[in-house]
Amino acid sequence: MALAALFSFAALLAFLGALGAFGPSGRTSATVTALYLAGCGGAAILGVRAPLARSWTRAVLVAAAAGLLVRLALAWVAPLSYDLESYAIVVNALNHGQVVYDATPRYNYSPVWFHVLGATARLSQAAGLSPFFGFRLVTIAGDVAAALALFAFGLQGDTRRRAAARAIVFFTNPVTIATSAFHGQFETLALAFFVAALALVRRSGARRATLLPALVVGSAVAVKQIVVVFLGGFLGFSRGGLARARDAALAAAPFLLLLAPYALVAPAGVVNNVLRYSSLHGIWGWYYVLRVAGGTLPFPPAFASYAALALSAGLAFRLVRRGDDGLAACRLAALVFLALSPGWSFQMLVWPVVFAPGRREALPATLYTLAATFAYADVVRRHGLSYGFMFLTWLAVLFWAVRLWGSSRCYFTDPTVKPAMNRSRNRL
Repeated sequence: MALAALFSFAALLAFLGALGAFGPSGRTSATVTALYLAGCGGAAILGVRAPLARSWTRAVLVAAAAGLLVRLALAWVAPLSYDLESYAIVVNALNHGQVVYDATPRYNYSPVWFHVLGATARLSQAAGLSPFFGFRLVTIAGDVAAALALFAFGLQGDTRRRAAARAIVFFTNPVTIATSAFHGQFETLALAFFVAALALVRRSGARRATLLPALVVGSAVAVKQIVVVFLGGFLGFSRGGLARARDAALAAAPFLLLLAPYALVAPAGVVNNVLRYSSLHGIWGWYYVLRVAGGTLPFPPAFASYAALALSAGLAFRLVRRGDDGLAACRLAALVFLALSPGWSFQMLVWPVVFAPGRREALPATLYTLAATFAYADVVRRHGLSYGFMFLTWLAVLFWAVRLWGSSRCYFTDPTVKPAMNRSRNRL
């Protein structure tokens, strides 16, 4: 507990210092970057060590408090990101009665998120706070919800200590902290619903009741359509073709029904912004190396993204059908997609983290976390150097995917394997 208290105190000092050295309207400096990394590092060490402590309940609470403190301080002092600026454009369009999909190409989701943005901006104004701080508070709430969903998932079949380990390792990870508290991305809001759906399926036991969980997955897709990357894994739980078709329809219906009225009044905006929305091309992947070498593709890069999506969904589906509880399957789907896609965004690195890697995967998880943290160009403000770290991050993701694939091969080759992989690989 002494070491935990030391790191907790270091994280507190780091962000108190950031408040003074940075200020809500200041510019990123080397000092603040160091404080940010120190705070995130301290929280991460607390999170990794907490489940191993003798008084693990108290250690988990200390780690959770440190993770929340780091997020709140970073949300207050960090400069604006591209996405936060996009949110301001969306709110301005709403205030002027415009259809968001026609007003800006920088909104790529269902109407759910712009309703959240509008309500958050109004509440922030009433409370005398910056709307950007309010937006970050919402995304931080997504982190809390995802951590609680992971804990609920673990309680359905694991010990309380193991369930807490999954939740706290996710909550104190530097990538999740940066994505929500700095970047303002809402990945975990959607993924919290998806993990909750997995928890409901696990709670149903051998019955594998998927009707209600499919509706919850539909809520996740409605929040952010990236959840379709993991839909193949979820459909692996459905019992029979008819149930699978029903669950797929329920998962897609909320998103499509919410979007339909806007597609009628702004068809071009909906098609271009939402339906054609895909991962970035040219950075954070193999396509960057191809471009540096002067090569080209004989087809649009988006085709490679869709192929990666199909392959990752198929692998996750089969892994669940072989007995996985959903975590390793979705983690494998995320890693395969990130490894094979021509490019992706920083916030997508949250995907494999939210599915709580086991302690035996600590090395690739650490490599990827460090590479991603240092690669975050908006934090370090060294754009020229960031591309090298981007490539390092992609290599770490590739290594992690190969390692997880190696541990999963028996599920694809031996139909007699029992559903014990997650239990054996997540021992503390």
